[in-house]
Amino acid sequence: MKPYTFCFLRKLMEGDTAGMEELESNKQEGSGSSVFEMDFSSFKLSDEQKFLFDLKGYLVIPGVFSEAETAAMREQVYKITHEPGNLAPHEKTVPGGASEVVLRNPAVKGALNTLIGPDVRLDNQFVVWREKGMGDSQGPHQGGPERNPHFHYHVSDSQIYSALTRMVVELNPVGRRDGGTVFLPGSHKSNFRIPASVRTKRDDMYEPLFDAYECPAGSLVFFSENTCHAGPVWNNPDHPRVAILFAFNHIGCRWHRHHNVAPEVIEGLGPEARWYFRDIWPWDNNDKSGRFGGRNVVQVHADGSLTASP
Repeated sequence: MKPYTFCFLRKLMEGDTAGMEELESNKQEGSGSSVFEMDFSSFKLSDEQKFLFDLKGYLVIPGVFSEAETAAMREQVYKITHEPGNLAPHEKTVPGGASEVVLRNPAVKGALNTLIGPDVRLDNQFVVWREKGMGDSQGPHQGGPERNPHFHYHVSDSQIYSALTRMVVELNPVGRRDGGTVFLPGSHKSNFRIPASVRTKRDDMYEPLFDAYECPAGSLVFFSENTCHAGPVWNNPDHPRVAILFAFNHIGCRWHRHHNVAPEVIEGLGPEARWYFRDIWPWDNNDKSGRFGGRNVVQVHADGSLTASP
């Protein structure tokens, strides 16, 4: 945060109206600062896509990213998992470097707006590089009745609210039985607890109970965290499973203690990607007037620098 911005916020929190008047004066004199507003208008989920997500608890959007974007992100994930010393500070974790395109993509923004709403934040991220024979040891998890607001899924007045929502960016092709994430469809809003016989990890994690998907490299998979899901052993000998997994939530919720993104990565992001790292302050969210010191917004200054006020 810029020192002068912090000073204004401190004055405002201490009830110093002169600080507010100074901030308003700077704005009126054309300081060149503006509040960044996220544009969700360039992509919307279709009625069919919304129906399928509500019905099953997951949705695949194939071929979202170009070959060049996908290749660059795949190389970044390789370096993160195999050669972290060869990464510049701003790209040592996603969504820095090549992976910043994810948070700027219209399909990502539009889908999150539909599934969570316009006040969304990034809660966590991790990457996967899974060679043949490697798999997630956790087994099937989540699903069933869930009142915890971090996981509760509901629809009100035709508006989906998916609470904690995962997004997978698949960077290599995934075949239906290759070992991509599998889902127990409909379990995100089941009225009964999932029996232990279903939750038990088995060698065969596919039909008839669990759904698998297939998609080309550069695809997106969204799912409610409360949809029972698992990561089977990767079976494809021709290429590894390479993926980035993000978790998103409402601006007023935090599930993970840390979003595990390096500070120097966040500092290197443009305004669209930086917007997802606002703090958990719903009351002061989207303060465009400056009355509250521009808290919890991303301010873009005349020199191109950003201030994200916590």
